[in-house]
This record gives sequence, C-alpha cells and structure tokens, in this order.
Amino acid sequence: MAEKAATEMGVARPSVGAAVPLAASGLLMMFYAAVVVVQGIHVIEHVIQLFQVYVFNVPEDNALGLLGYVYQFQGTEEWLHLGFNSVFLASLVVIAIGLLWSPKARSSVPLWAMAGFLMLGVGLESWHVVEHGVIISHVVANNGCPCPGILDSRLGVSDTVLHFGYNTIAYAATLLPFAYLLPFRAKRPNGSSAA
Repeated sequence: MAEKAATEMGVARPSVGAAVPLAASGLLMMFYAAVVVVQGIHVIEHVIQLFQVYVFNVPEDNALGLLGYVYQFQGTEEWLHLGFNSVFLASLVVIAIGLLWSPKARSSVPLWAMAGFLMLGVGLESWHVVEHGVIISHVVANNGCPCPGILDSRLGVSDTVLHFGYNTIAYAATLLPFAYLLPFRAKRPNGSSAA
C-alpha cells in the first residue's frame, strides 16, 4: 500500500530485488566511493612514511610522506593529519547513517560487515581523532614537536607505525560494506548473485 501511494506521488521506490543495491549510482555511493579513493591515497602516504623510515633511513621526525612536506604548520604535518582524519571521521559518520537508514543497505550488507565497519571503521577512527587531538595539544604547548600521542609512548611503538595501523584498519573496515554495495554484487531478479 505504501509503495502504491509513493508511486502515485511520483516517488519511485526500488523493490527489494532491484538490480543495484542502495542506488549505487546515487549520491551516497558516489560519496562513499570518493571516501574510499581518498582514504586509499592517505594509506599510501603512510606506506611512503614507513619506506622513508625503514628503507631510506629518514629520521622519524623528518619522514612526512609526500603531502607533509608541502603542508606544514608550526614545523609539523600534524595539523594536516588532524584536519584530514577529522574530515574522514565525519565522512564515515555520514556513510554509517546512510547505510543504517537504508533498508536496501541493511539487506545487502551482512551484519558482520556492518558491525566491522561501525566498530573498526567509525569507532577506531573516533579514537584516532582523539589521539590527534592530544598530539595537537603538544604541538600548541611546544610550538611544534615533540608531540607524542596517547598510545605510541605507552605501547613503545613509533607514531609512524601506530598511525599506519590506525589508518589501515579503519580503511579495511570501510571497504567491508562498500564491497557488498558494488553493482557487480547486485542480486539478479531470480535471487542469484551477479558475482
């Protein structure tokens, strides 16, 4: 009945067996795809930092990836990290709301993938932003670095390795629902998977 009323009002509602889940050509999927690409580039920046430190023997404080050499404030790239990770977290929250609100997404993405995204994507990235907030408080207090975070000093691991881990885990978790929403994973009208 609701579907008939929606159709009469000129609102097309996709059926449960629609070929493309969550309107893969829609704004949410375009936004999600952009976030996946940009965060993928961010993870590559962290891989470059690891290479700088562990392959090319660049001192850790000087291993800034590529963009860190261009965007420095108070002699550090930490403001860039705080800004980027804050925008990434806000993007993940928008995606999470869109996925949770969409019956189609809820039916296309397995519960384990959604839970992984919420806990290891949104949850870990939330902690990551807190970590950057602490780092920035040290940058402000010292007018630059040293600027330790919370866990790097407590775990005895370098911030280069720790933040590579944060970014890689959050990125992998972000890919979980995305993979289930891609058009090639769509269900065919007979119920079989196109993949």
